[in-house]
Amino acid sequence: MKLAAGEKKIGEFYLKRKNDVENMCILTDRRLLIMYKNAEESYPLSKITAVKLFFKRSWVLIIAGILFIISALGAFSNDNMAGTMLLVLGGGLAVLGWRGKTHLVISHMSGVNAYKVRGRGRNLYNFMEAVNSMLS
Repeated sequence: MKLAAGEKKIGEFYLKRKNDVENMCILTDRRLLIMYKNAEESYPLSKITAVKLFFKRSWVLIIAGILFIISALGAFSNDNMAGTMLLVLGGGLAVLGWRGKTHLVISHMSGVNAYKVRGRGRNLYNFMEAVNSMLS
């Protein structure tokens, strides 16, 4: 990613983990750059119509985790190892479902693009506000 002459970086956000330059968003005074899953997308700010952000828990994973935990309680009476494995698996699924995903949706003249971040993505809210302030 190379900035054009006279282009100024305003903010950046790492989608996966800190300092992961392959999965990040960069806001400049002219455009929004998103590097995600080995692809780079550039959105001129004049073409972006809306930026939305929402959080969603995975109730399927939560319920599956609870079912595994319940089956682990029954498995403990026969085999401690199987019960422990089911308990750990169920707990992990329930935690992943509870953490959920934050969805960043960018609407522009040629369509809509969505990006997912595991967890609440609190820094993404600040980044979205910076993008929206540049759009107005």
